[in-house]
This record gives sequence, C-alpha cells and structure tokens, in this order.
Amino acid sequence: MWILTVDGGGSKTLARLTNSSTGQHWQQYAGPASLTNDFSQALNNINAVSQSLCQQAGVTSQQVAAVMGLAGAGNPQQHLQASQQLAKHYSHFLLTTDAKTSLYGANLGQPVLVVALGTGSVAMRLQADGTEQQVGGWGFNIGDEGGGAWLGKQLVRELLWQVDSLAGITSPLLDAVAEKIGSDAASLLPWLKTASPNDFAALAPLVFHYAQQCPLADRLLQHHAEAVQQLLWHGREQFDLPVVLLGGLAEITAPRLSLPCQALLQPAKGSALDGAYILALQLISSSPFSGHGHDN
Repeated sequence: MWILTVDGGGSKTLARLTNSSTGQHWQQYAGPASLTNDFSQALNNINAVSQSLCQQAGVTSQQVAAVMGLAGAGNPQQHLQASQQLAKHYSHFLLTTDAKTSLYGANLGQPVLVVALGTGSVAMRLQADGTEQQVGGWGFNIGDEGGGAWLGKQLVRELLWQVDSLAGITSPLLDAVAEKIGSDAASLLPWLKTASPNDFAALAPLVFHYAQQCPLADRLLQHHAEAVQQLLWHGREQFDLPVVLLGGLAEITAPRLSLPCQALLQPAKGSALDGAYILALQLISSSPFSGHGHDN
C-alpha cells in the first residue's frame, strides 16, 4: 500500500509518499496549504506536490491512501469543500487538522498531552482509550495564554504604563519595543488600532532577549511560564500523561517551567507526518474495502 502524508501550514507544506511494505519513501516541500489563508492556493499546492511524488514513485494517485493535516481544516465548511475536491483522487482519504497529526506524531500514537506554543497556544490530549480533547486555543481576545501574541500583549501593556508615568520609559526592554511601535499617543494609537496577533507575537522574542539584563523581562517571563503551566495542568487533568511542548516558543519556555512540570516533559518522538502515517494505517485497517474516508 502506498501512503501519502501531508503537513500543510501557512508558510509551507511537507509531503511524503511511502511504500508501507518496503518503507521506501519520497519527500518534497511545497508552498503554503492553509485552507483559511488561501483555499485555492492550498489545493493547488497539495495537488501539485502529490502529482510530483506519485510520478517519482511511478504510481497513480488511485493506488494511494492519503492523510492530510492542514491548517484551517477544523472549519467545517472548509473541511467539506476540501474533502470533496481532494478525496476523489485517492483510494482512501482523510482530511484533519495539523494539530491532530502533530498530536499523533508526538508520542507515536500513544497517550500524550501536546502543548503547542506559537503565535497562539493550545493543549491537545490523547487518552489511552483513543479519546481526543482540546483545551484552550480560544483565540487572542480571551485565551491563547502563553502564546507569543499573549506575551507580546503583556509587553505592550507595560509600555503603555510607562508612557503614562511621570518617569517615562526606564526599561531597556521597553526602549526596544518603543523603537518598533512608538513611544507616544501619536504613534501608538494607530499601531494599536490595526495590530494583529502576529504583530503582538513579533514582539515576544524581545522579552527573552532581555531576560538576563532587565527585571521587567524576567517578571514577564515568569508570568508567561505560569500561564503555560496553567494550560498544561488544565490539559492534563487527572490523566497520567507525558507532555510534549511544540511550537516556536517551546524550547525557550521549557527551562522556565516549574520542576514538577519539567519532570513531565519528553521530546517529541515523531513529527506531524509520522502522526498522519499512523492515522493512515488506522484508516486503511478500519475500512479495507471502502473508497473514501473522511474525518474532522
């Protein structure tokens, strides 16, 4: 059986075609495949990379079972539209989110809690009975605690306090932020009016950069670590699960967590493509005679 696994996000796509009998595989990068950002572009890039890999392997797509973890696939309408256009090409097909493929890859299909720390944040739990549960990830306005945008928001709030104070800006960290977004109402108000979560997240690395030389940075990182720990404990609940941190802020955040939290951490055992491969084997075994499967 030939298995195509796809990990598609907002900046790039990675696809792998594997012969499950021999383990031989072909791998290729492609452009973005976020259904939310550009639906047509995502499908075009997926179709192009799939066709290229099949040509390299000398097979047709009808011989291939495909599992794709794509950004935006959690949206029911986008999920349905993409599935209708993609499923017809393959012998078996499953479209799911990149969060789910990462969840299955993190501990190679075994129980685990994944805490993803990027621009936003979310925890995903895979229990021993196969139950999956998302915790957090409610978005920038009310949640995403411990994500880059959340940390950047705390940083901007501190800048505004100092701008309003008699002493003015006295922190080297806030000096650096002010150089980027302004230091008075005339410059700050237009920035605040249009700033996106990505704009706030772009400021977060400054906090880590100044951690050793600025008490404010150290305090903000302590709050950041506490927010991540809260997400971790809510996600884990009463389940005895190992924890894998993923995302751009994972490596730099781990050493700042409490010792009890650090004791739960383990490195990811596999990638999102590995998780998609595990899901593909489940799909094939559960529907050996079916044409097209699909999932959320």
